Amino acid sequence: MLRPQTTINDLPDELLLHIGAQFTNLNRKLDLANLALEWLLKEPRFNLTYIDRYMWQLGHRAELLEHVKSLEICSTSDGRIQSDERGIAQKHHEPIAASGTMLDRDGLKQSCASIVSHFADSKKYEEIWLAALDRDVVPALFGVLLCTLPNLRKLKLGDAWLLDFPLFANMFSQDAKEGLVLPHSWRHHFLVGALTAILPRLKVLEPPTDMKSLFMGIEITALFDMRCFAKLREVGITMRELQQQCYPWHRFAPPDAREIFPKTLQVLRISEATHWTADFLNQLCLAKKVGYFPNLGRVEGVRVMSKDAEIALYVYFPPWIMRTWESGGGTPWRLRAEEGWLRQGEVMCWRKDMVYFRVVKPMFTMREAEWDADGDAVMT
Repeated sequence: MLRPQTTINDLPDELLLHIGAQFTNLNRKLDLANLALEWLLKEPRFNLTYIDRYMWQLGHRAELLEHVKSLEICSTSDGRIQSDERGIAQKHHEPIAASGTMLDRDGLKQSCASIVSHFADSKKYEEIWLAALDRDVVPALFGVLLCTLPNLRKLKLGDAWLLDFPLFANMFSQDAKEGLVLPHSWRHHFLVGALTAILPRLKVLEPPTDMKSLFMGIEITALFDMRCFAKLREVGITMRELQQQCYPWHRFAPPDAREIFPKTLQVLRISEATHWTADFLNQLCLAKKVGYFPNLGRVEGVRVMSKDAEIALYVYFPPWIMRTWESGGGTPWRLRAEEGWLRQGEVMCWRKDMVYFRVVKPMFTMREAEWDADGDAVMT
């Protein structure tokens, strides 16, 4: 039996985009260009400086609005931070006014104003938001964009400067609301309407990680409270956003994960992990054990320290809570040195807890990993 004939149009769109990128002469087919434009509008990743152009293009393809499920925006603080005569970065939010032609194309400003009127939380915030379309255009447009994407599920801003996204000031923890966070002008409360629009549907969130020019008082622990999101499953965040670390001699108890994340959390990714991270993860695990995060199944930690310290590393997770003095053979490394002793110590600790709780629960699987001083994994 003959196979049906296939054509280039049968290839996946992703592969067609790669093929189309190889055509650099004027004879390339316009349908490939249109396909590429559609894909870029549906899977956007752009620099924040192009937000008006993206919204203008998307406004001409309104049928694509419901297909945008992921939004990734980057920005940078490089060259934009003002310093005083001592060279200290000023805690200042510098608004950017709209240029003469920025919003004048094909009624873009009128469309934005209509959206603002619909989503603004109050008449007062509507007036401030509308004024911001002229005086502080970038965050104002970002708020409008969020309101126009009914099926947005992923918001990825991990490669961005936090001061470019004052929407996040509306997600402050109670500590941050009551404490000192500079600059004060960064708190754009009028964008609460845009935040409200994405609360019921967002599943993946990566807040901006560049926190230059943002100052938090030492009384503040975690910066954000994400419990307002109804379906949030994945979060990527820096350790500094999870726990304030002003001075090394200040030792605070780790923040309670139950006061930061919703119960729907499934995956947590922490970048710039430090020595504070272990304490926080301990609190997170305790919360999982008592049933607060029933669906939490994965935690990733990316250390801020590199492997150039040339230190070998061994990590061990026992199958049950293991207390050194209850293992029956001494320290874990002492048990590990003798064949079979570590397993006996694990079982002994488990049995003692079973007697205490009078309920027999299965032991979990032991996990261990090891790297040598060169950073290479060691087979165990």
